[in-house]
Amino acid sequence: MKQMLFGLVLLLAPAMLAQQQGQPPPTSPPQTTPPTFPEERAPRQQMPPDQEAPRQGLSIPEVQQPIQQGLNSEPALRNSNVGVHVDENLVILTGTVDSEQQHDLALRIAQSYAGDRKIVDKIKITQEM
Repeated sequence: MKQMLFGLVLLLAPAMLAQQQGQPPPTSPPQTTPPTFPEERAPRQQMPPDQEAPRQGLSIPEVQQPIQQGLNSEPALRNSNVGVHVDENLVILTGTVDSEQQHDLALRIAQSYAGDRKIVDKIKITQEM
């Protein structure tokens, strides 16, 4: 009995495979890996290790002015005295605030305009609650 069943499976398998080959392809596209780089764009050139990439960020005044304006216009920082100095790599905050909340707010304002510059926090809290 097992031999008959095995023989029947052997006879039907090629017939089923032949029938499947005649069917149209499935409607969903096959899963493929996208190309590494879009065909219309070439990969970006890497800088040699001994050279620094050119900075494409904001200029010093374009960073310093909005930070200082943000600090000056914030009502919660009305009684504070926070100064800003910006160079090519750093945003340095100096001065005093009355509370940890004012300190955190001044840092958040600076971070929102600093771009890729590092924030150096030299703000002192005069009254801790």
